[in-house]
Amino acid sequence: MLESLLASIVGFMKLQNFLAIVGGITIGITIGAIPGMTATMAVALALPLTFTMNPTTGIVFLLGIYKGGIYGGSIPAILINTPGTPAASATTLDGYELAKQGKAGKALDTAIYASVIGDTLTDVMLILVAAPLASVALMFGPPEYAALILFSLTIMAAVAGPSLIKGLISGFLGLLLATIGQDPVLGFPRFAFGSVQMRGGLNLLAVLIGLFAIPEIITQLGGKRGKGRTTLMQTGKSPRSEDNKLSLSELKGLLKTIIRGGVIGGFIGAIPGTGAAPAAFISYNEGKRFSKHPEKFGKGSLEGVAAAEAGNNGVCGATMIPLLTLGIPGDPITAILLGAFMMQGLAPGPLLFIKHIGLIYSIYIGLMLCNLANLLIAKLLIPLYRRIINIPKSILFPSVFFLCVTGVFAVNNNIFDVYVLLAVGMLGFLIRVWGIPPAPLVITFILGPMFEKGLRRSLMLSHGSFTIFFVRPIPLIFISLTALSIIFIAIRRLREQKKTSSP
Repeated sequence: MLESLLASIVGFMKLQNFLAIVGGITIGITIGAIPGMTATMAVALALPLTFTMNPTTGIVFLLGIYKGGIYGGSIPAILINTPGTPAASATTLDGYELAKQGKAGKALDTAIYASVIGDTLTDVMLILVAAPLASVALMFGPPEYAALILFSLTIMAAVAGPSLIKGLISGFLGLLLATIGQDPVLGFPRFAFGSVQMRGGLNLLAVLIGLFAIPEIITQLGGKRGKGRTTLMQTGKSPRSEDNKLSLSELKGLLKTIIRGGVIGGFIGAIPGTGAAPAAFISYNEGKRFSKHPEKFGKGSLEGVAAAEAGNNGVCGATMIPLLTLGIPGDPITAILLGAFMMQGLAPGPLLFIKHIGLIYSIYIGLMLCNLANLLIAKLLIPLYRRIINIPKSILFPSVFFLCVTGVFAVNNNIFDVYVLLAVGMLGFLIRVWGIPPAPLVITFILGPMFEKGLRRSLMLSHGSFTIFFVRPIPLIFISLTALSIIFIAIRRLREQKKTSSP
């Protein structure tokens, strides 16, 4: 084993491998930072470039794009309230608030440190406990999925704001939008109104960008203020130097949140079919639950940014666990990576660890070096990112609108997605004016279909009996956690009401 590791290290030390990592990270960050251009799209577009590369170089190149793309989505989320990727949706909740306070540099620093630490943590999990985690992930059937997502939906209370009723209205709107399209189990059209386009459902990216970006563009260019909005976006550096970067003491204070988020992202990522967006919201919820200052979440909390970014980037290493050990892709990106393996004549799975252990070690080395490159390249580019918000609004926001439209159209080459973008954008502007928080809508739109599919399949397995959730240990654990979470939320809300009503 040691001989194979040393041979892999020596074999990896080639200029082409390092160039592949640097190039992949740079491409990933750049594409991830463009609204509408997701990490999945970046990896898919780069796949043909690996045809002529050797297996190690090609795979680490795609891994660099993957990791850079997931982090890159946080940049527009923080600076212009537009998630570059669906995984960065949770980052907008506190990142943009910090940017409005003149702390864009501090928020960007928090995002990259949380991303790299959370990602590295799950890479270590991959290296040490890949096989056991993969076996646990395989235990997840429809009841386990449904119970996990039910527990995740309790996050709505954490992001509902001061009015739980408005938060529930927002969540209901998300569920309503999520039901458009085909029934996930039987395939019947729902709320399609005879339209072939609507039978396919609403594109996730179009909904997310429409909900966050379009209202911001209307507000900034129109000079109007939504309810509860006191100032337009602040531009330039803060006059206080401490606001422009994250201090070492602040980073130490965030480590617990980052590690917790990385572990959550690792656990969620190891379960095939979940993804980075649910991991980010679950991590954000747990970050608020364990925070000493939960009242700051949603108002510009560094913990909120750290939790979201550690959660979504923590998925990157973990999705490789079922791919390498079992040959099962954990998300769309690892499905593309599976294709890259197959094109090189390699079949991920248990035999890969026997026949090509040197390649496995090379991938491990590449994962770690990708994290280091992600940190260094992002730190070099942060001063450039921060200047984006110094661009005049008359130039910046029309450019953002153009990128949003072209990015959403490019996903499926479908003009219907652009119509969805504009329609959801108008809805997002209206709910902003009415003071309804958008976060619960996003959460239910992402998690609602997953819960429905898991619930209905579970009931089909049990012939309509809910006992299936109580006779299996994992669903029972998550249902118990859901009940405890609801009790905790109710107690906290009552305490908050008492504080506000007391003189």
